[in-house]
Amino acid sequence: MTHFWKVNGKWRIGRLILISMVLMLVSCFLYTFHQKILRQLYLEDRLEQQYGLEKDEYQMQSHFSKYGYGYDVTFHDDSRTSYAFNVREKNGDYTAVYVGYGFKETGYNENDFRAPEHMEFEQFVDDK
Repeated sequence: MTHFWKVNGKWRIGRLILISMVLMLVSCFLYTFHQKILRQLYLEDRLEQQYGLEKDEYQMQSHFSKYGYGYDVTFHDDSRTSYAFNVREKNGDYTAVYVGYGFKETGYNENDFRAPEHMEFEQFVDDK
């Protein structure tokens, strides 16, 4: 008869710790992925309510920042510019904040002084 803490002469507690660490990492990944999806849906809803933008008009990429979950929105009609938003959570409510825009092209023409086509985000206010 084997002892409870040993299986075939090896410690069972090591396996238990390894399995618990893997489960903790998987649960952290699933939580952050779920939060990313919820915040992205919130931002898509805010863009549709305030500007009437449909999901097929733009492409959204997400990333983590120190201010929350960041999202870069790139429109199909202006693919050289990306517009940055942060979605934060405070007291259980989400808040979307427009951060600014950036040009995706690194080698731009110095004589190209065109402004981004969607400057209406400068007045973006997340009031529910």
